[in-house]
Amino acid sequence: MSMIFDLRYACRLLLKRPGFSVFTMLIMAIGLGMCIYMYSVINGLVLKPLPFEDAERMVVVSPSINGVRLGDSPISYMDFTDMKAKSQRLEQLGYYYGDVANISLDGQASRYIAIRSEPDLFSYTGVQPELGRIYNAQDTGEGANPVAVISHEIWQNYFGGRQDILDQSFIVNGISTRIIGVMPEGFAFPMNNQIWQPSTLNPRHITVENAPTIQIFGKIKRGFSADDVDAELKNIMDARAQQYPEINRGRSAFVMTFMDSFMGEDSKPIFLIMLLAVGLVLLLACCNVGNMLLVRAIERSKETAIRIAHGAPPLRVVLQMMWESAIICCMGGLIGLLLAGWGLSLTNKLIVRIVPDQPPFWWHLGIDTGTVIKTFVLVALASLITGALPAWKMVNSNVNDVLRDGTRGAQSRSSSRISRALVIFEVALSCAVLCIGALLSLVVVQASKIDYGVQIQNIWSAKVSLPDRTYPTALDSFNFDNRVVAELKSQPSVEQSGLISRLPGEFTPTSNVEIEGASYLRSNRNQYPRVNDVIAYPGTLEALGVRAETGRLLTMNDDSRSQKVVVVTRSFIDRYLPDEPVPIGKKIRWVEGDDRDWYTLVGIIPHIIQGRPFGHTKEMPTAYRSMLQAPQEQMSILVKGVNHEDLSHIIQSSVSRIDNQLPAYQEKTLQEVVGRNTVGLSYISILFNMFGIMAVLLAGSGIYGVMAKSIHQRYAELGTRRALGATPANILSLILMQGWWQLAIGLVISLPVIAVVTPMILRIFGSQGIALTALFVATALLIAVVVTVATLVPARRAIQIQPIDALRHQ
Repeated sequence: MSMIFDLRYACRLLLKRPGFSVFTMLIMAIGLGMCIYMYSVINGLVLKPLPFEDAERMVVVSPSINGVRLGDSPISYMDFTDMKAKSQRLEQLGYYYGDVANISLDGQASRYIAIRSEPDLFSYTGVQPELGRIYNAQDTGEGANPVAVISHEIWQNYFGGRQDILDQSFIVNGISTRIIGVMPEGFAFPMNNQIWQPSTLNPRHITVENAPTIQIFGKIKRGFSADDVDAELKNIMDARAQQYPEINRGRSAFVMTFMDSFMGEDSKPIFLIMLLAVGLVLLLACCNVGNMLLVRAIERSKETAIRIAHGAPPLRVVLQMMWESAIICCMGGLIGLLLAGWGLSLTNKLIVRIVPDQPPFWWHLGIDTGTVIKTFVLVALASLITGALPAWKMVNSNVNDVLRDGTRGAQSRSSSRISRALVIFEVALSCAVLCIGALLSLVVVQASKIDYGVQIQNIWSAKVSLPDRTYPTALDSFNFDNRVVAELKSQPSVEQSGLISRLPGEFTPTSNVEIEGASYLRSNRNQYPRVNDVIAYPGTLEALGVRAETGRLLTMNDDSRSQKVVVVTRSFIDRYLPDEPVPIGKKIRWVEGDDRDWYTLVGIIPHIIQGRPFGHTKEMPTAYRSMLQAPQEQMSILVKGVNHEDLSHIIQSSVSRIDNQLPAYQEKTLQEVVGRNTVGLSYISILFNMFGIMAVLLAGSGIYGVMAKSIHQRYAELGTRRALGATPANILSLILMQGWWQLAIGLVISLPVIAVVTPMILRIFGSQGIALTALFVATALLIAVVVTVATLVPARRAIQIQPIDALRHQ
């Protein structure tokens, strides 16, 4: 019964001051809502296990070169067979490969993400098909009829959910394929796949020299950790490096979760910083509310002292104070959950813009049972933090001292020190979070204005993938390239057109090259120069606004019958041929792959960014070869013109006139392609700025509340000063100096955090030319304005009271 009475007592206190109650609840809603939102984002992207049995043991095997972990990258098939035979710490090792599937039915072409694998991929997940069966060993043998398992989404959206879907045939990459199964709704393992087909790799025909690369998955055996598996894989790969030094020297392997393989391990520092930021905001909110509750407790200090003097149990007094804090935090948590849910729904829409294709199947953000449970834990911790200090302060105060502690006009010195310390802490946290957000915003602005080295306005692009069955030879690819370019040039709204393996600003594979005349240790390929490897149709660089600094660009004469040529960026010369007086005419050869011919350098162009405008990808040199000499299965088609409404459908219609079973997909302007590089970072910077602004507002509101209460309790003192001749300016100066002194201390305390975090951000994104000192000064000035206003508003009310009225307040 006492608990009910205490709860009712706390409710009466809150209802007695509705403004205070609503204000503190909103403060906690902001802090808890941000924390819930950020945890849900990080949990959904990288922490939450896959929805399969033994998900905590499911990993991918990725390569490393000279200790550099490459993340989501393929491994040689021969390395895989050795791992499968020798590993004692991994089980259910399997592989998959593939990229896209062009499918058509009744002349309607579409493109979906597809993979090829062995049947053990499905047993690895433990998921059975919704209809039909999965493929088996008979489906993977030579001469077997082509079969496929499709996703629930394709069944519903492409085939209209027809019940007789099994054994129906459709065209996949030019091959008639029979549907044998439909997977359950939501199944898209391993990432965002929609079609699964049997592997066509024949181990009897694979050697170390011609081994294809594949993606490897497996499960860590019970009783072992990821570090144990990494050590074993290192031993296996070291043995292969001794056996095949020219191919495997410096190469190793490690395991990582599927989530890390997609996001990249380098994203973890960013997430840790974001988690730290929201933790600081929540702590700031708790300090703010705790500060205001402390002020209220000080107002009731004599009442509390009288109750204890009359025999009230201290524990009962503590519980009554804690209930007040618990109610505020519970209501704030409920509002925070609603705010977080709303924010997550907006983020799901944003994810579609960030990811080029469909996002991974586990990327659906929302409030689940685990999040609700953790919210209860956060609310409990927040209740303790906000309520424990006022309760402890009041209960542990000496009753006689409290009853003798001046009159209502005097605030105890110890309580004043606690309030000042909390204000200083709020200022320090606000400055740190806002500085990080402002720095990320400057990085985004810098990246959005960066010159990619090409013209990005008025250019529309789309991708195509040429299936082997329809385009089996290089001549077939050449014919398609020539026909599609001719078709595009015949369109009145097309000014220029081209084909390129990777657009500027897109992720581009890198390759090792050998420069004629240079000496390399052939047993260590990592000594070779590394470049972005791009294949372009003649005229494409001109369509992108590129001009040669020296030499010439690719022409139609650079075909399969002529000398093979290459055009490189200026960064290639500066990095690999800095002392070469006449680099034109030098010969370059690709180290990997079947093409071992020498390419003659015929032109040098300005540096072009073939990737994200951050870190090493921004500075990576690029080598451009002619598509007439190096045919491509996958490419981007680009057209240049002014009328985007016409260009948006010209590419697809042109491709369809050449091959009605070949879809064009990912239709985007080049501005959208390069803009996607900063969407994710923009999102992060918006979050940090939002955290920072909220932190400043929380600090300002807390300072306002504490200063207002402090000034209210010092009315008698201020009245005495006025009576003794102090002017309003003297009183304002006295109060403002108190606020500014706390501001200065808080800013100094924030400096170590800023000094550690900001260089980390600059290293991650490779940003330069950002004046950190000016950034800190601007942030400090903004907080100074907030602190000044928060102090000035209640101070102005104080000096408007006449001295006689202030003394009567005593």
